[in-house]
Order: sequence, then C-alpha cells, then structure tokens
Amino acid sequence: MGYLLLISFILHVITFVFIRQLKVELDKSKQDKEHLDKQQKEIEELLAVYLLEIREENEKLLEAIDQNNQRPKNTITEEKKADDILSKPEKKLEPKESIEPERYQDYQPIEPNVQEDTVEQSLAAQVLSLHEKGVQPEAIAQQLNRGKREVELFIRFHNNQTK
Repeated sequence: MGYLLLISFILHVITFVFIRQLKVELDKSKQDKEHLDKQQKEIEELLAVYLLEIREENEKLLEAIDQNNQRPKNTITEEKKADDILSKPEKKLEPKESIEPERYQDYQPIEPNVQEDTVEQSLAAQVLSLHEKGVQPEAIAQQLNRGKREVELFIRFHNNQTK
C-alpha cells in the first residue's frame, strides 16, 4: 500500500510540473503576441507619420508648380519665336564625316585584351592522371616533388570515393 502512495505522489508531482511547464509556454506565447501587436502598432504609426510628411511635401510641390504656371508670360515673344521657326526653311545637314574627315583618320578602336585561359590541374588531378596511366606511386612522387605517402593517400582517397 505504501508503494502505491509513493507512485501516486510521484505521478502527481510529474503531472504538476508538466502542467506548470505548459502554463509557462502559454504565457510566453501570449507575451510574444502582445510584443508583436505593439511592434505592429508602432510601425503603423511610423508609416502614418511618413505619409503625412509626403502629403505635405506634395502639397508644397503643387503650390510651387501652380505659382510657376501663374507667372505672366510674354506671349508676343513666344508667338514671334513660333513664327520664326515655322518660316525658316529647313537646312539639310551633312554627315559629320564629310565635314571633318581628317579628325577621325587616326582613330583606332580599342581592342579588348584577349588572353587565353590557362588550365592547371590540381595536385590530386595530376596524381590520379599519372596513376591511371600506370605510373607507380614512387615515380609520381618524384615527378611532382611530393612525398610517397602523400601520393598514396591521394590514390586511396580516390579509390574510396569511387567505391
């Protein structure tokens, strides 16, 4: 009977701890939601302030445009300019080259620097290439000025990866 009470007590304690943990998580999510709502309101207020500033600037701009449009125009001079433009005969324009050909005689277009790409094999590629040709690891190490163990490791790693 004592064992059953002990087990029941332990189960109750575990249940209370679990319920408390759930309550903490719920409170945390409520706090997060409140924090997000507060941030959303701040952003909305900030955007409203920017919108008001933009409206004020637009109104000032429109007033400035209206003031420029209300200036008295010298209509007589504008009519004369329009008549002069319409009454002048059109001139045929000659190509620039025929006017100043000597100016462009020495012109040479810039040629881009064309360099051929050089491709160098990595050490591993060189080792594997020589190994595929049947060259012994000692000879590969001598040819590439590397250690024999290093060459053997490249070959082993390649063999392990291809399996």
